[in-house]
Amino acid sequence: MTATPKEKLWSQLVREEALAEFDRHWAALLARLDPAAGPNLLLTAALARFAIEQGHVCLDLADPAAWWPPAATAAGYPPPKAEELQAELRRSPLVATPGVAPDSQPAPLVLARNRLYLWRYWQYEEELAAAILQRAVPVEPEPDLPWAEKLLTDLAAPAGLELDGDQRAAVLGALKHHLTVISGGPGTGKTTIIYFILKLLREAAGAKPRILLLAPTGKAAARLGETLREQQEEGLAAMTIHRALGYQADTPTSFRHGREQPLAADLVVVDEASMVDMALMSKLLAAVPPTARLVLLGDKDQLASVEAGSILGDIFRAAARLGPCLINLRRGFRFDPGRGIGALVQGIKDGDPAAVLAVPVSRPEEGSEVTLNAAADPETQADFQALVLQGFRPCLTAASPAEALARLNDFRLLCAHRRGPAGVEGLNRFCRELLTSAGLLEPPGLTAGDDEWYRGRPILVVANSYEARLFNGDLGIIWDDPEAAGELLAFFPAAGGGLRRLPPGRLPRHETAFAMTIHKSQGSEFDRVAVILPREDSSLLSRELLYTAVSRARSQVHLFGPEAAIARALARRVTRISGLAAALAGPGGSGAEEV
Repeated sequence: MTATPKEKLWSQLVREEALAEFDRHWAALLARLDPAAGPNLLLTAALARFAIEQGHVCLDLADPAAWWPPAATAAGYPPPKAEELQAELRRSPLVATPGVAPDSQPAPLVLARNRLYLWRYWQYEEELAAAILQRAVPVEPEPDLPWAEKLLTDLAAPAGLELDGDQRAAVLGALKHHLTVISGGPGTGKTTIIYFILKLLREAAGAKPRILLLAPTGKAAARLGETLREQQEEGLAAMTIHRALGYQADTPTSFRHGREQPLAADLVVVDEASMVDMALMSKLLAAVPPTARLVLLGDKDQLASVEAGSILGDIFRAAARLGPCLINLRRGFRFDPGRGIGALVQGIKDGDPAAVLAVPVSRPEEGSEVTLNAAADPETQADFQALVLQGFRPCLTAASPAEALARLNDFRLLCAHRRGPAGVEGLNRFCRELLTSAGLLEPPGLTAGDDEWYRGRPILVVANSYEARLFNGDLGIIWDDPEAAGELLAFFPAAGGGLRRLPPGRLPRHETAFAMTIHKSQGSEFDRVAVILPREDSSLLSRELLYTAVSRARSQVHLFGPEAAIARALARRVTRISGLAAALAGPGGSGAEEV
C-alpha cells in the first residue's frame, strides 16, 4: 500500500529525529479520540510530547515558528499563527484550559499560560509551584536571630571556618524560613553551609531534630555524607531521593511516601538540586511535611537535569516573589578569580570568548591550572598520551583496592558525546589500549558476554539497584581481592568509610569510565580533568556544558579542541521551556528576572 503524503511526512520527521516513533502512535490515538482534530493540532500535540524528551516541560505557543519542523513547512504545512493555533486548541476536546474554562475536565493536553502541556506535566508544575509558594514563608514563632547570629560566630571561630555575608545569610535564612534555596559554584562553601545549618538547628530546637540529607544520585549522596563526616558530623547518612521516598520497583512512577504519608523529618537538605527533574521534585515536595524546613542547594549555572525541567534556574528567575528565601553565593574560596580555573569559570559564566581564551597556556607546565591543545585528533598527540598515562598511573599502580579507589578521582576524561569522534566509547577503548601497552593494565581476567573484567577497570553504574545497593552515578573499580585469593571483584566506597565488594555478576548495568560524558560527571569532582570538545559543531555544545565540565576540577583543567569550539559553546545557551518561573512570579509576573 502506497503511503499518503501525511504518512510520508511523519516518517520523515522520525528519520530526522524531529519526533520519536512513539509520537506517531500518540498522534494516531489523539486523532481517534477527536476525529475533527486538524494536522496542525496533531503535530503540535506530538511536538509537545517530544519536547519532554528534550528536557522541556511544555511548548511555548507565543511563536510556533521557533519550534515548527522545517520538513513540515516543506511538505505544505507551514507554522500556524499563534492566535489561530491557540483558538484551535481551545476548541478541541483533547485540550483542557484550567482557569479559563471553570468546568474544564482532565484531558490529554492542557493549555495554560500560553503554553501547551501533557496533562501529567502540567500537574507536576502546578503542584510544585504551589508547594514552593506555600513554603516560602517565615517560620513561626520567629527564631531569636541575635542569639543565632552570636552562636554562629561562636561556632565558626573554633572550627577555623570563614563565613562571608552570603554564607551567613544562607545559614540564618534556613533558620528563619521553611524554604531556603542556595546556589553557588564549586568552592563557594555549600557543604560548609550545610554543616552550620545542622549545628544551628540542633541548638535552636533544644532537642534532636529529625534530619534527612538527600541527593539525586548515589554518587552525590556518598560525597555529601563523606564531606560531612570529615567535618565531624557523625551519625548522619545521606541517601538518594528515590530511596528516601520509598522507590517501588513494581510501580516506578509512584513512591511509598507522599502527601498522605509524609517523610519523618524536621529538616530536609537536598544537595545537587539542579540535577533534580520536575517530576521528582514535585513528588519530593509533596512528601516533605509542611512544618519541616527544606533547604535546596545546587548551582543554577550548570547543566539542568537530564529529564524534563530546570528547577533551580526557574526558581531564581522568580526572585522578585521568592527573594528572601534565595541566596546566590558569589565568592569562591577554592580558586583565585583573577587567574587559572577561577578566571576560566568566570569567563565562561560571562560568555566572554576573549576572557576564556586568554586564560590557558598552550603547553602544560608545572603549576599551570589551565591548558589548551587545539591540535586535531588528540589521541595521536604525545602530550595527550602522556597526560592519560600520568593521570591514571597512581590509581593503576596502587598497592590495594582501597588505595586504587581513593586515587580513582585523581583524573578523568570528560566528553560532550557518547559516540563518534571525541566520544566516550572511543576514548575508553583508546585508554584501554594505551594503558595496556604501557603495562598499567593486563588482559581481561574474566569475560562475560561482551563485558570484560580486568584489574584497574573503572566502572560507572548507570542503573539503580536496591538489591545491590548501587545507584546511577556510583563509581567503582575492578581489583583483585587480597582476602579472596586474588579473585577479581568490584569495589565501591561503603557508607561511613571502608569498602564494599561485589562479584562482577551482581553488578547492575554499568560502563567503563576512564572517560565519561559531562552530563554523567555532574555531582563529581576530580583533581584534574581533560575536557575533549567535539571538532564539529554540536547542539550539545553549550555554555552550561563547558561550565559544568571545567568546574569538575579541583586543581587542573586540560582543554582539547579548537578555539572555535569554545566560542561556539559560549554563544549557545541551554533553554528549557517551562511555566514554573511564571507560576512562581504570580499573576502578571513573567518570571524573567535573572539573578
